[in-house]
Amino acid sequence: MGRVTTNRKLAGAIALGCLMAALSTACALPGTTAGRGLDEKSQSFRAHDVPPDGYYDPAKDKTGRELLTTLSQIISRNRDLGYDAARDLMFGWIDDPQGIDTIECVYTGRRLTGVTDRTTAFRNGTGLNTEHTWPQSMGAKGGKPRSDLHHLFPTDTKANSSRGNAPFGEVMSPLIMLPDLPMMQDRTRSGLDEHGLAVFEPRDVHKGNAARAILYFYTRYALKGGGGISLANFQKEKAVLLRWHAEDPVDDAERLRNDSIYKAQGNRNPFVDHPEFVSQIGAFD
Repeated sequence: MGRVTTNRKLAGAIALGCLMAALSTACALPGTTAGRGLDEKSQSFRAHDVPPDGYYDPAKDKTGRELLTTLSQIISRNRDLGYDAARDLMFGWIDDPQGIDTIECVYTGRRLTGVTDRTTAFRNGTGLNTEHTWPQSMGAKGGKPRSDLHHLFPTDTKANSSRGNAPFGEVMSPLIMLPDLPMMQDRTRSGLDEHGLAVFEPRDVHKGNAARAILYFYTRYALKGGGGISLANFQKEKAVLLRWHAEDPVDDAERLRNDSIYKAQGNRNPFVDHPEFVSQIGAFD
């Protein structure tokens, strides 16, 4: 599929999300400006966007709980694109920045070609699924929490199922290792931690990304209370997530993904823009 055609599909997905959210103002389309047609998909990614001037000004000089609360307020104005439109954007644009219709599973590294939306990704259950880094059973359901792209990632269907709703942690006794290629050193594990608790450990290259996705979700949704958000997993995994954040720092790909999601839903992950916020907050409770 050509890039211009793909961009039209992306524009349609965002338009659908805008309609579902009943927005009173027009949504910005990736790679477009007022009075101009859609650019080639690749032209949307020539440079990183920076946060708008003043975006984080309210957080200046704050620490601890005060900083956490302020960041929650800053990022709370995201659009609800709707779950179908959000997945189409993820598979068709967010996680295909080169515009080559190829998507990689964040847990296994498996790459699937010919992917332009959620339908071509799934392929009767043999393709890719959508991972809710904060599980739906723990409160990522209904409206914005379910469709928030900052914690959604493409994953192999088997890897997605192997995690279920387990908390993140470091596996000492593996039960499942993916991909099933013993010669690979960096693999995703599902099994038991040192205390015998069932946990899920992503491959090293995704650990920091998963940690920052969880910290984002906690900051955006859990602080407000209600909404059926459960902290059962978060309390178990928090310490290891803070370590993964430090050990697997933000890279250019993660910054670009943050920029792309900002274009789509209108808010940012502050822990990608400012990794130092994590240590400045401290306890996350």
